[in-house]
Amino acid sequence: MLVLLGIAAASFASSALADQAASSAETVQLQTRLALLEAREDATYAKGALEQARRALKTASVSVGNEDRVSRAEGIARAAMALAERQLESRRSQGDLAAAQARLSAIREQASAQRRALEALMRDRAALARQEAQP
Repeated sequence: MLVLLGIAAASFASSALADQAASSAETVQLQTRLALLEAREDATYAKGALEQARRALKTASVSVGNEDRVSRAEGIARAAMALAERQLESRRSQGDLAAAQARLSAIREQASAQRRALEALMRDRAALARQEAQP
């Protein structure tokens, strides 16, 4: 009976250690992901979300042994980094849109200039045709 209790206790302890190690590995992965986001040139545009992620990961790293707290903190960090990624993608998309609008404006201006030049040529041609028709 004692042997069974010992095996059960060892099994529970090894399971808890495995959970703790998995959580620690996840925290390290999240810290790496955060470092990559913070290293981006445009990271300042997601400063608030990145700060939330940083604080959540700090909480996760100092809460070793309290798996519920670590899990919640990791979840907050994941959500904050997802928000930061969406903010940065939105900013990039807005930049792409502004660039496309500028290109479109330039194309329209070029087309307008070409139309004006063509109209001027057509007026000149009509004037020449009138001159040739007069005796």
